[in-house]
Amino acid sequence: MTDPLEPIRLSIETPADAETAWQAITDPDRIAEWFTDASPLGGLGDPYRLDFGDSAVDGRIVAVETGRGFSHTWSWDGGDDAEATVVSWTVEPLAGGSRIVLEHGGWANGDEALRGDHLGYWESYLEDLAALLAG
Repeated sequence: MTDPLEPIRLSIETPADAETAWQAITDPDRIAEWFTDASPLGGLGDPYRLDFGDSAVDGRIVAVETGRGFSHTWSWDGGDDAEATVVSWTVEPLAGGSRIVLEHGGWANGDEALRGDHLGYWESYLEDLAALLAG
């Protein structure tokens, strides 16, 4: 058995207040501005889908604290649900803005290349999110 890989953990600080940051990661219209088409954020156990056009991620909401954070499973459409990872988003208020933290973990299969690909994508998407929130 392969040891699990460390989670991807990235954050951005933005002049946007926490409510605006929360909307940017949960409102499908705002998410489409920096990431992709997303289903509305539901409650625990509800489905959550990200549609990239040529591929999609299907998951379920596994934690939600409105205004603060949420987590969902991440499984590529047609992939093995047993190999699903978990993506967590957290919004932290700061003086003069907020911090958005992304954690993508559960790399139990030990696939360093897959984790590395996701790290690169997340870095790019978070740059786009930071630019959007900087206005």
